[in-house]
Amino acid sequence: MNKMAAPATKEQDIEQGQKGGGDPTISQQTAGTITSPESHQEEPTPSPKEMEHDTSSHHNISAENRPHQPAYKSVWFIVCLIAMLGTFTSGAFVALGVISANRAQEDEFNRSAQDLVQKVEAAWDDYVTAASWIHGQCRDRTFDRMEFRQMFEYFQNAGLDFQAMQFDPNITHDDRDFYEQEARDFYAEYHPQVNYRGFIGFNTANATSLEPRWPAPFYFPIHYMEPIVGNEAAIDLDYHASGSRKRTVLSCMEFGQPALTDRLRLVQETEAVAYGVVLMHPGVNVSMQEDVWPKDLASIVIRIPDLLRRAGKDQGEDAKVYLYDNDDSTNPPLFLGAARVVNQGLGQGALLVLIDEITLSDLRKSAPDLAVEEVIKAANKNWTVVVHAVDGTFEASHLIPVLGGCIIFVAAACLAYWVVLNTRRIEELNRMQAAADSERAALIIENANQAAKAERELNDFIAHEVRNPVAAAMAATSFVKTAINQPEPLQTEEARACTRDDVNIISNALKFVNDLLRNMLDMHRASNKQMKVTLSPADLLHDVIEPVHAMLQQRGTKIKFILECPSDIYVKTDRLRLKQVLLNLGRNSVKFVEEGFVRLQARVVDNNVELSVDDSGPGVPEEKRDKIFSKFQESLDMLSQGTGIGLHLCKNLVDLMGGDIYLDTDYHSGIEGYPGSRFVVRLNQPPLDSAEHDGELHNVENAVDGVAGGARPDSVSKTEPLSDNEGEQTNQPLQLPNRLSVLFCDDDPILRKLFIRTARTVAPDWEFRQASNGETAIKLAQEHSFDLVFMDMYMASVEKQLLGTETVTLLRRNGYNNRICGLSANDKESEFLEAGADVFSFKPFPCEAKALTQELFRILYYRHPGSEVHEIVSRPDEPRLSSTSSSPELLVDEVP
Repeated sequence: MNKMAAPATKEQDIEQGQKGGGDPTISQQTAGTITSPESHQEEPTPSPKEMEHDTSSHHNISAENRPHQPAYKSVWFIVCLIAMLGTFTSGAFVALGVISANRAQEDEFNRSAQDLVQKVEAAWDDYVTAASWIHGQCRDRTFDRMEFRQMFEYFQNAGLDFQAMQFDPNITHDDRDFYEQEARDFYAEYHPQVNYRGFIGFNTANATSLEPRWPAPFYFPIHYMEPIVGNEAAIDLDYHASGSRKRTVLSCMEFGQPALTDRLRLVQETEAVAYGVVLMHPGVNVSMQEDVWPKDLASIVIRIPDLLRRAGKDQGEDAKVYLYDNDDSTNPPLFLGAARVVNQGLGQGALLVLIDEITLSDLRKSAPDLAVEEVIKAANKNWTVVVHAVDGTFEASHLIPVLGGCIIFVAAACLAYWVVLNTRRIEELNRMQAAADSERAALIIENANQAAKAERELNDFIAHEVRNPVAAAMAATSFVKTAINQPEPLQTEEARACTRDDVNIISNALKFVNDLLRNMLDMHRASNKQMKVTLSPADLLHDVIEPVHAMLQQRGTKIKFILECPSDIYVKTDRLRLKQVLLNLGRNSVKFVEEGFVRLQARVVDNNVELSVDDSGPGVPEEKRDKIFSKFQESLDMLSQGTGIGLHLCKNLVDLMGGDIYLDTDYHSGIEGYPGSRFVVRLNQPPLDSAEHDGELHNVENAVDGVAGGARPDSVSKTEPLSDNEGEQTNQPLQLPNRLSVLFCDDDPILRKLFIRTARTVAPDWEFRQASNGETAIKLAQEHSFDLVFMDMYMASVEKQLLGTETVTLLRRNGYNNRICGLSANDKESEFLEAGADVFSFKPFPCEAKALTQELFRILYYRHPGSEVHEIVSRPDEPRLSSTSSSPELLVDEVP
C-alpha cells in the first residue's frame, strides 16, 4: 500500500513542474516545495532576506548622496546617547536605592533579633536568680510549708511564670521514714485529695512509670513544691533515681553550679508541641556558715513557652524564635521549642503562637533572607537561639528609589524628545525624497514575504500532517515484522489478533496520508479561505471515530484509549476533514500523556452534535490558553516537537465546516496532579434521523465505499449508471466478469506489479498485460484485443514521450473500441474524457476486496452523460455484458 502511494506523489510533482495549470501562485509554490534539487539549481529564487538586503542596499546608496546625512546620523547618535545615559542613570539610582533600603531593613532586623536574643538570656537569668533565692531561703531547713507557700505567692505576684518551684533536700535513708510521715500528715490535713505514696521515682534507666523508690543511701525528693494542684504526680519524686534528672543532680553536687536537665515532656502539659526543663540550683557557699556544701537543691520547672513569652515582652516587631539544646545527651542539637512572638503593645506582654517541631538542619535549609542564629549560655548547657523575620515585617520601601529613577528616566526621555523635535524639519526633507524608494522597497519585501510565508505554510502543513499517521504505520509495521519473524509466527490467537490490529492501523494511516497528499493544494487554499468542504451524511462512530481510534492505538504504552460514541449518531459533515481534526487532537494528547487515558467522545448537546478529545495529561498552562489556536505558536511539550500549526489547522477546518472548536477550561481529568485537557468540536449541525434518512445514508455509504480507493466525491457526482433500473438493483451483490483481458499502462513497475497482485484478489481469472509507456500500449493494442485498458497520465520513454491522453486519442483513432480508464493522482477526468476515455479513477487503487470490487465494477459499467458507450468484449464462455444488461449496479447519488 505504501509503494502504491508513491507514484501518486510523483505524478503531482510532474504535473506541477510540467503543466503549471490552475492557480499560478499555488503551482509555483508547490513546484518550489516538492520538485527535485536540480530544478532549484536551474531557476534559483532569491529569499525574502536577500531581496530585503538588495532593496535596503539600494535605498542606502541613494541616501548616501543626500547632503544632510552626516548631521542626521549625529543627531540620532546624540538621542541614543541621551537615552542610554538616562536609562543607565535611572537604573543605577533604582538599584542603589533598593540595595540601600534592603540593607537598612536588614540592619533593623538584626538589631531587633539581637535584642530578642538578649531578652531570652535575661529571662533565663531571672529564673536562675529565682532558684538561687529559693535555696537561700530554704538551706537551713528552718521553714515550714506555709512559709514556702508564701514564698511562691511572692514569685507569682512578681510575674515570674513557671510550672512549679521546688526544694529538694538531701535526705539519707535513715531519715526517709520521718520525712515521709511528715508529708503524709500534711497532705492528709491540707490536701486530702492527694494520694501520697512516699518517695517515688524511676528505679531503672528503662522504667516508664513511677513506683516507690528502692532503698538507697540518700535521696533528693521534691519534698516541698508549689503549686501542689496540677503537680500531684511529682510529689516526693526522687531526682537522684535515674536518667537526665540524676545527671543534673550529680552535676550540681560536683561543680556547685546551676544545671539543667534535658528536654522533658511534662506530665501536666496540654500543648502538643510544648516542652519543659528543670533548673536545679545548689545555692552558694556562704562564708559565715561552715556546713557541708553543696547539700540541698532548689529547682524550678520551666515551660519553654513561658520562657519565650517572658523574653518576647515589649517586642517591637513580630518574629519567629526557635530554641535548641546543643548539649542534649541523646541527639544534639535537640529542639526545645519555637513560637511566633506577636507584639500586643507596650506593657501588654507577648502573644505566642506555637510552631511545630523542626530540626535545626531543616530550619537552616528553609531559612528566609532575614535570619539570626546565636548561641547562649543556659546554666551548664549551650543553647542555640534562632530568630526569623515574619512575612510582612521588615519589608523595605522601594517607592522613593523607583520614583527617583522614573523621574531621571522621564527627564532623559524629554531631553531626547526635544532633540528629535528640533531636527524634524531636516528629517522631513529627507523623508520626502526617500518616499518613492521606500514605497517601492516595501512592496517588493511584502511580496517576497507573502511568497515565503505561503511556501513555509505548505511545507509545515505537509511535515505536520504526514508525520503522525506515518509514525503510526511505521510502529505497526515494526510490530508486524517482529511477529512474522518469530520461529513459529502467528501461532496463537492473541498474536493473530495483534497482527490484525497492526494491519488495520497501517491501512488506516496510509489511507489518511494518501487522502491528505491528494488534498494538499486544497489545504493551501484553506489558509486563503478559498477551499470548500464537502458535507455529506456520515456515521460518526464507523466513519470518523473508529478510524481515528485505530490510528491512535499503540501497543506497549500505558495509555488507555477510550471510545464513547452511540452507534446511532448521523450528521452532515466532511468525513476527511473531521477525521483530520480528531487525529490532530488525539495525537497531541498521546504526545503529552505518559500514563492515563485518551478519550474520544461524541454526543448530542442541545440538538447539536458535539465531539471531544480529552486526556489525563499535564494540561495547558493558563498563560498559553489565549493563543493556543494561533498559528506558529511555541510547542507545548518539552521537546518542542511539531510545527506549531496543528491546532491552527484544526480551527481553520472546523470553521470551514461551520463549527466551533474550543478548549474546555473547566475540565479536570480526576487524577490528582494531572488536570488534563479537553478540546471540544461543536459541529453546529443537528443529528440526522436514521429512519427518515436511511436511503440517503445507505446511498452515501455505498458512494463513499466505492470511491474510497481512488474516486473522489466530485468525480462520482459526474457519473451515472448505464441503465435506468437502478432502484431494483441497489441491494444485489456485485459480481465481476470471470474472465477479462486487461492492459495496465504505467511507467512505474512497482505500481504495475502491485495493481495486478491486488486485482487478482477479486478477479483471479483475469489476464493481465503490462506496458511502461504509451508507445508500447499502442503496439500491444494492435496485436491483442483487450477488454479493458488502464492508462496513466504521465509516462516517460527513452526516445520520446506520450501523455496518457495522447495515447487514448491514438488508440481511438486506430480503432480500439473497448473500455479505457484514465488514471492519475490529480484531477484529470475532463482531459481523459475529452481524449476518448470511458471513465476516470484516482490513484492509488484500494486494497480492500469490497472497495476494490466496487471500484472495478464502476469502471466496467459506468459512463459519463453524453459520452459514447464502449462495451466490454465478453469471453466465449460468458454472456455478453452491455449497457442494456441487467448487471447489478452500484447506486451513486450526487454528493454535494
